[in-house]
Amino acid sequence: MKILDKYYEEVCDLIYQIPLCKDGWINFSEKILTIFDASYMHIQAIDFSFNVVSYSNGVGILDYKHYAEAELYYLRYPINADPRWEQFLDPQRVGWYQCHTHLSEEFVKNSDLYQKILLPIGLRYVATHELIWDEKICIFWSISTSEKRGFLDTQEIDFLNSLLPHLRRIVSAQRHLYELSLDNIVGYNLIDRLTLPIILLSLSGQVVHYNPKMRQYLKLNEAIQIKNTQLCLPKTYQTILNKTLYEIEHAFRYQQEQLEQFNQLKFSVVDKNHDYFSFTISLLVSEKEMSFLGIRPLVMLTFERDVRETLQNVQLNIERYYLSHDILKKIYKLSKREIEVCELFVNRQNLEKIAQRMNITISSMRTYMKNIFLKTECNSQVELMQLLMSISILE
Repeated sequence: MKILDKYYEEVCDLIYQIPLCKDGWINFSEKILTIFDASYMHIQAIDFSFNVVSYSNGVGILDYKHYAEAELYYLRYPINADPRWEQFLDPQRVGWYQCHTHLSEEFVKNSDLYQKILLPIGLRYVATHELIWDEKICIFWSISTSEKRGFLDTQEIDFLNSLLPHLRRIVSAQRHLYELSLDNIVGYNLIDRLTLPIILLSLSGQVVHYNPKMRQYLKLNEAIQIKNTQLCLPKTYQTILNKTLYEIEHAFRYQQEQLEQFNQLKFSVVDKNHDYFSFTISLLVSEKEMSFLGIRPLVMLTFERDVRETLQNVQLNIERYYLSHDILKKIYKLSKREIEVCELFVNRQNLEKIAQRMNITISSMRTYMKNIFLKTECNSQVELMQLLMSISILE
């Protein structure tokens, strides 16, 4: 009898508790982590119909806060920049994928993926096996271990192989939870009939679907493009959108009570030709997404009907920038007074005049500016001005 066989019945019982118990997956994961002295256990799904990561849920030995930022960054990390994907998705591969078989220590030493995302949370080695893999979806199970612990050995892999049939049975029975099913979106079948241009996005910024009106909109508006399934906006606005999507996913996973603040969030964009357009973000979060941890919901971008409303046609005799307070408050976490500073600053008031208008000292004014720089990640007044102008409407 192999030393790990004593755990077999207990672990199998935990597997069959997964669909029956709210904490079933966590209980199973924690047992595996204990048995193998592992750092992290992860189940993910790639939906090939849309080429998106449709599901991602991990359990580790540290508090979840230590993994939150790393996982959200990794979900946005380019697949082609992670050499493990190519090896794992190789159709000729048989059995478990283990990264130590082809990744050198030199690669790990010089890899941003390892140095900035994986190693800081103790993830050096990974062993991965598919649970379901067909033309529609690939659902896979991974166990990660630290550099000190080392990679899983043959005996440990054999024990995991004995669990695979049971885990596959459970995952197959819940397959619909791992797929990106547009049928779960209320009113999805009406989107193509609507007269407003609409895009459905994953939280990684990948375009999942767009309606015929949006197809026309894209032809008329060069500032919006779809490249390699990614929605592309002018640089500054792209940065803001990506940050917004990141904040939505963070709230969805860890602070669902804050989700509503991102619903119906409006973006205004001015391109290099001074053409103006806007869109509104709506959250597409069903009961399924809210109740089954790991599912990645979609957002809907609804664009204004008028495609090329130019700022040159606006009367500029009273030239004033109106900031998007929603973006400054929800995305950059600026306070009411900090937003007031930004409103005056973007309208060409110098720091002395802003201090006078707000009835504060120059020292307090500089403290406000320092906090604004930190929150917006700007390094100069020029950068801040560019950011504020990019989220303003000129009237």
